[in-house]
Amino acid sequence: MGWKCPQCGFLQADEAATRCEACGFARGGGRLVLVAEGTGQRLSVGVNTAVGKLLLQTFAGEEHVYAAEPQFLLARDAAVGGWNIAPAPGATNPTFLNGAALGDAPAPLAPGAVISVGPTRLRLRVENEP
Repeated sequence: MGWKCPQCGFLQADEAATRCEACGFARGGGRLVLVAEGTGQRLSVGVNTAVGKLLLQTFAGEEHVYAAEPQFLLARDAAVGGWNIAPAPGATNPTFLNGAALGDAPAPLAPGAVISVGPTRLRLRVENEP
């Protein structure tokens, strides 16, 4: 059946292919799921999302109080077909990815990555859904 590349319009013959043969566009990204380690509850996002205290209180438990409004930004990366995380300007406590503070540039989010507020608070495990 195949798929049509949204970047160049090339008709891809193989439905399972993740890259366009013509332009290299990476297909996919799916939905991003954040799993709160403290509660086991999940948040699934499919669009660029600012994550802060108000959203975190719905699934992450008591540690949502350490987050700012917003704390970090989640965005699709169409070039590689995945997701990125970036710190939100003005967040009081730094956002960490796999134990290291986020820099100014967006960082890729791989399945199994851990996002936290400060080095130990509000730990969120990253999962992907197709």
